[in-house]
Amino acid sequence: MTMDQERVRHVLETVFARQDVEDVCKQRDLGGVIRILTKYGITQGQIANLTGIPQGRVSEYKSGKRVPTAKHTFESFADGLGMPGHLRRHLGLASSGGGGGVRVVSDGVQIPTDTFDLQLFAEAIGKRGEPLKRRELLAMVGQLGAQSALAQSEAWEKVAFALSRPSAIDEAVVREMEARAAGFHRLEEMLPAHTIFRGLAAHLNEVGTILNGTATDPKDELRRRLIVVAGESSVLAGWIATDLGNISAARNFYDTAEKASKEADDPAIIACAFGYRSYIPSGKGNHGRARALLTTALQHLPKDTSPGTTSWLAARHAEESAALGESEAALQSWEEAREAFNIADPEEDRVWTRFLDRDRFDSFAISTYAQIGRLNEAEAVAHAVISRLSEVERKRAGIILGDIATAHIVHGSVQEAARAAREGLAVIRETESGIWLPRFIVLGEALRRWQTQPPVRAFLEELAVTKRQFSASPR
Repeated sequence: MTMDQERVRHVLETVFARQDVEDVCKQRDLGGVIRILTKYGITQGQIANLTGIPQGRVSEYKSGKRVPTAKHTFESFADGLGMPGHLRRHLGLASSGGGGGVRVVSDGVQIPTDTFDLQLFAEAIGKRGEPLKRRELLAMVGQLGAQSALAQSEAWEKVAFALSRPSAIDEAVVREMEARAAGFHRLEEMLPAHTIFRGLAAHLNEVGTILNGTATDPKDELRRRLIVVAGESSVLAGWIATDLGNISAARNFYDTAEKASKEADDPAIIACAFGYRSYIPSGKGNHGRARALLTTALQHLPKDTSPGTTSWLAARHAEESAALGESEAALQSWEEAREAFNIADPEEDRVWTRFLDRDRFDSFAISTYAQIGRLNEAEAVAHAVISRLSEVERKRAGIILGDIATAHIVHGSVQEAARAAREGLAVIRETESGIWLPRFIVLGEALRRWQTQPPVRAFLEELAVTKRQFSASPR
């Protein structure tokens, strides 16, 4: 005889108080939970109806044919069955159900923050091989639930098999890892650092596990490509760790990238690592050290191997030279950057160059021109860039607004500088891009002498609030 809903809930409450249920939850064994529930009269069909998980999948979990790994599966199970807080915690979930699995990016765009879903999302973005528009981003987020429902099949099954038997890696696994690395580089432009870090770290662990199970063989092209993936992912992890304020972890990731670069004979990875590292001293005002790192990066990069990387590094070199007041060196580096950009196709270059579209390249021009006194050119480029930015590219707006504020300070337009700096600071808070906060702290120091002026005072007050926000954040 089928139980009614009230009776089902009563049985669930009784069973969830049992020690054996707590024990299997500690092992994150949903199959074990299902076996106990059916022992006490809860049918697989009732579990399916309550959780939204297909009955066939519930049966496979019960028999052990499939083992769930995606957080959303555990959440559906716990939410649908009304599991108490202590069991939810054993399953790795928050004590109470809710919408903790998504992150609002901007204007209603929501991105999943579950580690496994982020890996799937990064892989899907990487396979596209082209930038995302906001409408397309929304569509991909909408499709993610269906992708997650298939998490134990197709791509994930291949990766899981490679993790259990690393010697069995094949072209499909490598391509999936390459796509995922490319996708995480794209996600970095759209999401706060802490949102994607766990997914990226899990991805690196999987790549490392596969590599550790394979024998070193210079002739093994698949293994070499996986090492490149490890290097490309490690430089991004170093960059994100810097954003999170963990400089020690960032150095470790960059060291890993350097080892991967050498083993794969891919010096562009080392060049990228030095390029990312240059932002650390630059944020502290040590432009000499930053430029030295960029010089080393350019020396490591073979000519014509990656025009996109050359363009980025040379533009950064120009920016740091301008900050040192060396106009001639800045213009010389800028010319090198411009020539490389004219022949570069960042979308077909390295994964870290895909951020370098016209808007981002022009932002380097704004910074360089502003600091060497070519203010009219700097402001003209800045206004053109801001007008082209989309909602999904809000991180860039903060950087560019900081450059505009710098240009206004140099030009003597204090109120305009304060206005631009305040707008940029709002973007920094919105996108949680703490790596750019030091730039606004420097702006605050430059504007402090005019703190009696209302626009400047308003910016300084918001800067103090923002500094407290980031220092208190668990980033």
